[in-house]
Amino acid sequence: MYCDYAHKTGFSVRKQNIVYWAHTRFIKGRGYSCAKAGLKVSKPLRDEQQKYRKLDTRTDCLACIYFNADKEGKNWEVTKFVEEHNHSLASENDRHLLRSHRSISTVQASLLKNMTGVGIRTTDAYNFLADEVGGVENVGFCKSDAYNFVQRERRALIDSGDASSLSKVLQDRQSEDNMFSYDILTDEMNRLIGFLWIDGHSKIDYDCFGDVIVFDTTYRLNKYNLACAPFIAVNHHWQNIFVGGAFIATETIESFCWVFETFLRFVGGKQPTTIFTDQDQAMAVAIERTFPTSRHRLCQWHISKKAPSKVPAFNNDKVVRSLFYYCMSKCDSEIEFEKCWSDMVLRGNLEDNRWLRDLYKVRTRWSTAFNKSCLDLGILSTQRSESANNVLHGCSKATSSLVECYIGLDKLTSNWRRSEHDEDFRCKHGSVTPKIQHCHLLKHISKIYTRKSFSIFEQAYMDGAVGVCVVEESRISENRIVYATQHCESAGDLKRWFVTVDSTNFDANCSCMGFQTKGILCKHILRVYNHTNVKQIPAKYVLNRFTLKAKKGMYLSKEARPKDFDSNLVFRSHMMRFTYDLTRRIEDCKLAKEYVHTAFIEVAKKADEIVDEDEMMRKGVKDKNDKNKGLVRDPPTMRSKGQSNNRPKSHWEKTSKRKTARDDSKGKAPIVVDLKEEPKEYNFLDNITLESFAAPFDTPPSCQNFNVQSSLDAPVDTHYKFSAIPDVLRWNDIPGLRPQSTKAELIQN
Repeated sequence: MYCDYAHKTGFSVRKQNIVYWAHTRFIKGRGYSCAKAGLKVSKPLRDEQQKYRKLDTRTDCLACIYFNADKEGKNWEVTKFVEEHNHSLASENDRHLLRSHRSISTVQASLLKNMTGVGIRTTDAYNFLADEVGGVENVGFCKSDAYNFVQRERRALIDSGDASSLSKVLQDRQSEDNMFSYDILTDEMNRLIGFLWIDGHSKIDYDCFGDVIVFDTTYRLNKYNLACAPFIAVNHHWQNIFVGGAFIATETIESFCWVFETFLRFVGGKQPTTIFTDQDQAMAVAIERTFPTSRHRLCQWHISKKAPSKVPAFNNDKVVRSLFYYCMSKCDSEIEFEKCWSDMVLRGNLEDNRWLRDLYKVRTRWSTAFNKSCLDLGILSTQRSESANNVLHGCSKATSSLVECYIGLDKLTSNWRRSEHDEDFRCKHGSVTPKIQHCHLLKHISKIYTRKSFSIFEQAYMDGAVGVCVVEESRISENRIVYATQHCESAGDLKRWFVTVDSTNFDANCSCMGFQTKGILCKHILRVYNHTNVKQIPAKYVLNRFTLKAKKGMYLSKEARPKDFDSNLVFRSHMMRFTYDLTRRIEDCKLAKEYVHTAFIEVAKKADEIVDEDEMMRKGVKDKNDKNKGLVRDPPTMRSKGQSNNRPKSHWEKTSKRKTARDDSKGKAPIVVDLKEEPKEYNFLDNITLESFAAPFDTPPSCQNFNVQSSLDAPVDTHYKFSAIPDVLRWNDIPGLRPQSTKAELIQN
């Protein structure tokens, strides 16, 4: 009530102290005053220069109002009201700036949070709200309030520390997604120096499209200058997909090894076929250690960008520059590369160029001539990863925390998946019309490939039909024919590509190795298929990763199983992704969910029966083996061959008999045991073995008249006389004695 009055009058309100009833928490009185009440307490000025000094707005204004309430808090009355002010009041156009009347509503807060979360600047979001309500005076708060709100939301994410908040966010995400995996790397001072995460959707995508990976660490726009290292792949629509992300503090061999080993552990040990990176030496060493079966390729864009500054001849001689670019991506064989490289070096006098010599040593990593047998989807650079960095640039800034960087990359991933889902919808509810409508081969492929994959295939078919001609044909066997092809427009060019076709099953192989590298048949093979009137592409040349059912058929065949399927870890990881993908695809269909749940129950029962039968069989074999083991005894003592080296015994030595213990005991003084003395003085237990306590024997004559229990109950100063050392003592006759008792326990008992 008083706040509304103050807003209409033109002043701001400040709360005063609250008075409570004695020994209770019920309010007795409360007051409100003008915001300019009182005077500012003067503080001594500090020596250093202050960046910001608050304005002194106090004028010792006496305007106020006080209320009193009864003990029940139902009846309130005004006890004091001062209306006069000692300062000028705000005009109607400036009243929206009064502090006590500024507040951000729930709707406005949600809008600010969402707009700034997707990269829109705070000032642009505030201007949008002002335009929506007809001016800043109708917004209800000023621009500084908007900035303060955004900063509070960001601080709330890192309330317990940036690293701790990140760990909590990752843990919360893991509780929502059972297949979500993450790991955090710390130094000797327990400071975060790296973290990596992969969610369940990324694991499914990696199983389907993880053959070619782009890995780049050029983006470092965050508060701690950590390098953002996303793992980018290409899906069946030829779109970027996110299959894992990491942030690392240092780009060292150890850091990259940790990233790659952790990534490999999260994806079940499946290594990519090809991985593209920049020319970082530490990264190359780490890839060689952790991905020994993968083909490491360098980004050609980075190489071509450095070339003009490293080789001045490229700026002066166009022929030298064209030969260099031809070596990068145009050579079809290693022999052609070597010839082209030699011509470039000779023409430009580049024998002493150190940069070219070093580049030649790693030619297998950047030239396509040495990678014809390895799938690379036609990728030549890491620009797919750099495009992700460009998008991430709008989501984070130099002051962004770790949580903000993670959230920004997660939102980027969600946008990519939304684009993939939209393209799946278009392919599902529409079909592509081939440019040649009466071509049976194109019609067949258009029903299998996605729109983008079919577009690439159709372009190759058109280039082969129009731009490639068959110039020679030769039969090398009964069923195999070699076709020599060349470009129609290059009459003077003698370069040819040879296509070998098996007439029985139409298996084809081209010297350009286009299918092996891109995964889609090249124009030379398609030209020969058109020449031989082939109506349908063999199934082996239609890779599942480019089809409409690239994900649905991923786990439905035994060929899709990993190599180490018998390993418990690999099996568990594979089956988790299988069920995760299945449940994600049927979560919107109630009938499918009921069917799958019922089927899983039946499968679980059958699996339990198989496991029980297997355990019984293994137990029977184990019992049989254990029984046989119990029959095994010590081997007999065998007589050695040849003459013994021992000294021959005399007649008297052979005929003499060893004296028994009973005979030895005759004539000896009796043994006296004094229980008061220390046990260490008696060594008769040294000759007693534990095995003798377990076997029942007859009581020897030396202790026939000796009762163990009565002896133990006798006084401690009692002396017992033995004619000889007892041969056997039963362990169960002596309290506190066990068959496994040690010598010390025997003495104590």
